[in-house]
Amino acid sequence: MVYPVMSRRAGGLSVGVNLNLGQECNWACAYCEVEGLVRGTPSAIDLQQLERELDEVLSEAASGRWTVEADGERGGAAIKDISIAGDGEPTLAPQFAEAVEICARLRERHGLGDSAKLVTITNGSRLHVPAVEAGVRGLGGAGGELWFKLDGGDPAARERVNAVASPDNRVEANLVLAASACTTWVQCMALSMDGEEPSDDEIDGRVELIERACAAGARPAGVVIYGLARPSQQPQAHRLEPLSGPRLRSIAARFERLHLPLRVFE
Repeated sequence: MVYPVMSRRAGGLSVGVNLNLGQECNWACAYCEVEGLVRGTPSAIDLQQLERELDEVLSEAASGRWTVEADGERGGAAIKDISIAGDGEPTLAPQFAEAVEICARLRERHGLGDSAKLVTITNGSRLHVPAVEAGVRGLGGAGGELWFKLDGGDPAARERVNAVASPDNRVEANLVLAASACTTWVQCMALSMDGEEPSDDEIDGRVELIERACAAGARPAGVVIYGLARPSQQPQAHRLEPLSGPRLRSIAARFERLHLPLRVFE
């Protein structure tokens, strides 16, 4: 349920919290790294076990169990964040809000409040559900961050990549809810599928969706553009190819008109 991983997003050691032990998700993203992904809802988890495992992993990290090399010397890897993500959509978990509270409490108990972020990575599809919104507000109250996926500029593009044709108005409304409850980064995957790169028009559709959400009151912390870095474990894997660094940077440039911080992971 709890595991350490070196993360390019976190920039170092991330402590992952997996609430989807049966690899359940309501999307089926073509680029997903989860082997055995299933469409469905996860069962309830043992919250006491979650707290015990997280306490143990944070203690082990503090003891220097995981190391990194810098300037030719090895040293203990500092925890960059505690990330609620795992093997599916975390907001599907019946105890999402309780899990957020446990992670926030143990982050403080281990003295990580000023050095390690508390992050939830979500497809954003369930922010309108009251229990999920409550969990995200708890995340915001603990100074945490939400990373909200936006993988297409229109329903057809999102269906192609995520296997769900999320309507624009729902995505916009949920982004407004997210950004009002918590520091929210919009996370955009860009890849080649069947030899076709995302068109400028499709990318502009994402920019325009964020613009409309901002006009409705959303204040995102920024936008992250990232490419395909790890092998997909989905049936569509053979259809996918990563984009070049220059193409990812040219995509990122189309978001500059938002006047939001931009990060690019190649």
